[in-house]
Amino acid sequence: MRDDAEEAKTIFRRERLDEPLEIYSRFFGAFVPIFESIIDKLPNLSAAEPDPEVLAGMVRDADQRTALRYLTGPPISEDDLKTLAETTLSPAALRRDPDQARRVRDVVLHIIDPHRFPWVGQPREPAKHEREQAVVASAALVAARKVETARRKDAKDAQEAQVKELLRGLGFKEVPAREIALLDRAPAPGEFCGESKLGDTRADLVVRLGDKRVMAIECKASNSAVNSFKRVNHEAAGKAAKWLRAFGDRATVPSAVLSGVFNPGNLETAQQAGLSLFWAFRLQDLADFVASSKS
Repeated sequence: MRDDAEEAKTIFRRERLDEPLEIYSRFFGAFVPIFESIIDKLPNLSAAEPDPEVLAGMVRDADQRTALRYLTGPPISEDDLKTLAETTLSPAALRRDPDQARRVRDVVLHIIDPHRFPWVGQPREPAKHEREQAVVASAALVAARKVETARRKDAKDAQEAQVKELLRGLGFKEVPAREIALLDRAPAPGEFCGESKLGDTRADLVVRLGDKRVMAIECKASNSAVNSFKRVNHEAAGKAAKWLRAFGDRATVPSAVLSGVFNPGNLETAQQAGLSLFWAFRLQDLADFVASSKS
């Protein structure tokens, strides 16, 4: 296990170092003009009665809403902003109801980042260098988070695609996703489906093996040993425990395909909890297991 974890870490390092800066630069370039526009509107935001039309423009699409949330220090989530401002962040709602617009403004200004936007609380116009620094820092902050999110999604999507390709190569047929409250709703032997609700929680892939057991596969990528606990022990092993309680260990095979950096001790704990582990860099192990289950 430790040798495999070290090999996965080596692959992760190589891929991360080879990752082009173009991805980060693309996100950065997209948000620079958005923050330039928002900073120009901060005087209106600070007015006693903010123009609802200006607030509506700041939430008109996902990127605008992201930029608005990233004015705060630290950035506030969209759900938290909705809850604190008691609004849906709908442009139409903000135009229609000045009170909602005012509440959004009040939340943002109450926790606006004083290091990036020091002039807002004084109040005064920003110096040229302050404005430029605020734009660069804010765009960089968003770009870094966007890259992190894209990495996780790309790694997960790649894993799922590889596992599906492997299953097709073994003669399995992909069928539509579905809710599986009882195992007779699972795919038939020799079939699999994408993300589906299995019992009370979701599995990335559900496979009916040749011996009629249901194999639930989670695809997990981690960028640190600390993060690996969340990905494997909390998420994947937590689901495994639920599936084993609901369906039994004779009928289900909870499993996970891993890529990235993982703590070997955490992996051993997950295995002891009933989670079968396979490495994305050596999927032949998964192929051999699936093939061996044919009746």
